[in-house]
Amino acid sequence: MSQLSRAECIELGISVPTAPLTVWAEDQLVATRGREERLEHRGIHPSYLDEIRSLIGAITEAQRTLGRGKGRPPPEVVEVQRIREEAVATWQEAKRIIRIEFGSKPDLLVKLRLGVRTGRLIENLTKELDCILSLLGLHAAPLGWRGVTEIFKCVGEVLIRRLNDAQGKLDTLCKALPPVLTEQCRRKGRLYDLTRTLVRIGQLEFLSEPDRSETFNYSVLRRELYAGAGGRPKAARFAVR
Repeated sequence: MSQLSRAECIELGISVPTAPLTVWAEDQLVATRGREERLEHRGIHPSYLDEIRSLIGAITEAQRTLGRGKGRPPPEVVEVQRIREEAVATWQEAKRIIRIEFGSKPDLLVKLRLGVRTGRLIENLTKELDCILSLLGLHAAPLGWRGVTEIFKCVGEVLIRRLNDAQGKLDTLCKALPPVLTEQCRRKGRLYDLTRTLVRIGQLEFLSEPDRSETFNYSVLRRELYAGAGGRPKAARFAVR
């Protein structure tokens, strides 16, 4: 059962282009063929896969009615996702630095929350970036020569402000959607969440069988998302005013 709220599903749905989402979901269904019994052992029952199929059908049919142009996120959402990707890059860089400096101190690594995943929700990312910046401040001395300078921390703080602004714009946009688009976005968010879980379960079950594990992936979707954002971003290095 998904732990996402309806509002979170809508936010995910509006942020992901329709065609790559459904193609990705279909690819992951193909990856389950002949492996259903083992996946069922992990909780992926036939009803779970049936819901993914049903959502693909409903989303595709609704898209025909809405028209091709409604399948891509609005320009405002594209800009929000660019900010999100910049913030993710900075967050990931901070985590890599911490792993290098404190790799032999597992108790400290746990406190620094390096294993946390945020998914695509802006609120979750904002919380984790804020958390890691606060913790970096507590360990500034040993991390300074690794690149955690005052400028690095200021960049992170600017990104947090931009993320908060982006979340506000996204919330306003989602609330203003016509009912038919709201429902389409909800379906898309639900499909994204179900397929993401399927990928993670597939990778887990076939962890010791790389050829099978690799068929459960995000390749199709990520390629489109990065292309839409102008390529995979690096950690932000803009000037802080």
